[in-house]
Amino acid sequence: MIPPTGARPVPEDVRTSAQLWCAALAVGVVQAIAVLLAQLGQRGELAQKLFEQEQGSRQPVTLAAAQVQVLVGLVLITLLWLALTGAGTAVVFQLWRGKNWARAILTGYGLFLILGAVLVMFGVNTQSGIAGVVAGGASIVQAVLAGGAVFLCYRIESEPYFRPGPR
Repeated sequence: MIPPTGARPVPEDVRTSAQLWCAALAVGVVQAIAVLLAQLGQRGELAQKLFEQEQGSRQPVTLAAAQVQVLVGLVLITLLWLALTGAGTAVVFQLWRGKNWARAILTGYGLFLILGAVLVMFGVNTQSGIAGVVAGGASIVQAVLAGGAVFLCYRIESEPYFRPGPR
């Protein structure tokens, strides 16, 4: 007997996992914006630290130049964060298509998010103010969503979908 060659349907757990990952990535964008706002509120302090560190160098910078450097650095970090979110979305799409490597990458990323949320819950390296509270809450919500998504990818109903074979 010849096996059917039609596309296999995406299991409900994998579909839900992909949706949870999309939600986690969206919460990550909220977290990135909150961290950016918190850092923008402290850019004067950051520029002052940079200015003081550069006073002993051969080419000292002015305070205005230090402020510009801090602002450019924050913008670049935000753009990098958004680019990584786009790459994460591409990996989630591959997860939805049944690629086992995507499941492995997202499992590692999920563990990283969970570790970050645990550190936030214990107050390690947290921001102050409203933006810090939003960033911390977003980190915890993101970790919960990612943990649920990883769990769903490893359920018995999902496992055959990630094995090699016709799609």
